[in-house]
Amino acid sequence: MHERRTVESDQAAGLRHIFGVTSARLVPVLVDFGRATEQVTSIVRLAQACARAGERTLVVDCARAQVAASLGLRARFDLLHALRGECVLQQVCLDAGSYLGLLPAARAAAQAEQIPVEFITLLAELTQGPCVADVVLLILDPSQFALLRSLERCEVIVPMPRERTAFTGLLRGLCKFGDGADIAGFRLLFPAWDADSAARLYEELVRACRDRLGSELRFGGAVRVAHDWLRVVRALNDWDLARLPRPQTVRTF
Repeated sequence: MHERRTVESDQAAGLRHIFGVTSARLVPVLVDFGRATEQVTSIVRLAQACARAGERTLVVDCARAQVAASLGLRARFDLLHALRGECVLQQVCLDAGSYLGLLPAARAAAQAEQIPVEFITLLAELTQGPCVADVVLLILDPSQFALLRSLERCEVIVPMPRERTAFTGLLRGLCKFGDGADIAGFRLLFPAWDADSAARLYEELVRACRDRLGSELRFGGAVRVAHDWLRVVRALNDWDLARLPRPQTVRTF
């Protein structure tokens, strides 16, 4: 991830120098296979907004959501390949631009479903070493709730599709995910929605899901243009997000 010099990145670097190394914030993002393409567009925009704000950002794709293809990159390897010694980590972690990296990790995540603590610890080691990051966007599908079991109670971000016909499948996925993990809430983002329509839909969903979800729905905002995505990045500071554990040692791979 190549660094660029901007006011935001200079400020972020200055704060890191003053306060020392801190563990990365973990931002789980839930995708629905039926609407993955539309949701991935939102993931890419969120990641790029984090990078523009001076946050060293790592997208960890555990859901085979094809984030690499959306960024015009070719993902030849998975994190599991590096762990097995079949390639070097630099071949897995892709440079997606200034302050932005991508780590395909669906196979590694599948191997770690029974031992999620080790997977989260591994991410912590990576972000303190070879894949340094301030923010980790962890892309999950509804079957991967186990990967959050070792974390503190946190929110999960959900990009909402435009088509109402997609809501049934998405809400079913939220129920499945929420039943298996300790979720503080699902933070709903509304890409390409105007603010009033997004607010009305959010209220409808809250009423419809009040007795179906173990976790509450929370409003993340309507996001139509680049400035709106930057507003979401600033709001991350106030949301209930987890931090990766601070590793005792850092692997060199």
